[in-house]
Amino acid sequence: MHNDFTLFSRVVPSGKTVVYYYAYDDEGKRKGPWSTGQGNKTQARNYCNRLIKKGILIPNTNVMPAFAEWAKDFWDKDKSQYLKERKKRRVLTENYIDYGIRTTEKVLIPYFGEMKLNQITGEAVEGWLDYMIGEGYKNTSCNSYYSTLQTMMKYAAKKGVVARDPFLDVQKLLNDAGERIIITQDEFKALFVDGWKKIWNNDLLVCMANKLAALTGLRCCEILGLKGEYVYDDHIYVCAQYDKYGYRPTKTKSKDNIPLADDVIRDLKKLVSINGNGFVFSITGGEKPVTVMHLYKGFKKALVNIGISEEERKRRKLNVHAWRHFCNTELLKAGLSVTQVQAVTRHKSLRMTEHYSHFDPTEFTRATEVQNDLLKPKNAKRQAVVKSDDKPVLKLVKVTDVDLDELPKRRRKAS
Repeated sequence: MHNDFTLFSRVVPSGKTVVYYYAYDDEGKRKGPWSTGQGNKTQARNYCNRLIKKGILIPNTNVMPAFAEWAKDFWDKDKSQYLKERKKRRVLTENYIDYGIRTTEKVLIPYFGEMKLNQITGEAVEGWLDYMIGEGYKNTSCNSYYSTLQTMMKYAAKKGVVARDPFLDVQKLLNDAGERIIITQDEFKALFVDGWKKIWNNDLLVCMANKLAALTGLRCCEILGLKGEYVYDDHIYVCAQYDKYGYRPTKTKSKDNIPLADDVIRDLKKLVSINGNGFVFSITGGEKPVTVMHLYKGFKKALVNIGISEEERKRRKLNVHAWRHFCNTELLKAGLSVTQVQAVTRHKSLRMTEHYSHFDPTEFTRATEVQNDLLKPKNAKRQAVVKSDDKPVLKLVKVTDVDLDELPKRRRKAS
């Protein structure tokens, strides 16, 4: 006469010991094994006894869906119960849904598609991670795919489709992302101060877009979403972005005034004189902004023109988004507090959001002083003055005008 179940321990690839169980059906045939997710037999025995009370010690594999079946409508914004529940609590973006679809179809289903959900244990996930590494995927990519699978399995556990979330038994891989070596001040000056026309191949739009990213930390899509009506005398108003989904709210859904040095404002207004209240960075008279790829290609060419090869650019992980790292670094180096930097770059954590909302807009002058110092010629020395609070700030300087003649003259209708 068999007991209802028997237990045994197994060391999973992560090095952790997990207790599994076999169960016996009415005919005394052994079924399993299945993971209890527990680290010792006492906890595992209690876990199995709870399953007996629920009548699910032996999972019903006939009704247990395969992963491909569970995934079928999981990311469908019209059919997915998960997305409907998430939308009640968090912002639901098209990018989030699209990434879930791509990862599920291209990465997860090819491996897990025929597996029953209750077969996707922590050990199975470990095996998948080993497989991905063997296929040449980087840890950072695996971790990103891991998060999508975790979301899907955690929801299966929440709804009682599986008895336990398997991700309680496994962890992400070590982050193997290389160090980003940001643009230096000398490289910044070579790009924007010492003869921008030659460096940027006379492409004022690309030059100004990258300069704006460097001085404010704006995301690429936020720059493309800037309209002429939001360029003021001493700041710009950032309330939207433009990407493959069109003109829509920013990533953080915030609306902010961003300070800018006088000379940068003046150059932006010259673009506004061409494109009116439409999109500032446009070659269609403001009807549509240039593409992200247009800015990226121009940035890469400019780096080559100042002696940064494509190989070095990749090694240093330099792209348009890297200006956000540059801006944060320069503002902090100049003595601005984390609170002041966050108010300019708007890279807020949930924990600090309320704190940032009390930031005094008059402190924006500190940011423009840093911007002006960056825009000084290379041979000019950094100058500091002392305010009443005894904190050093940078003295305002002027930069060379951009010729209106260099503005793009071609205006064509958007396709």
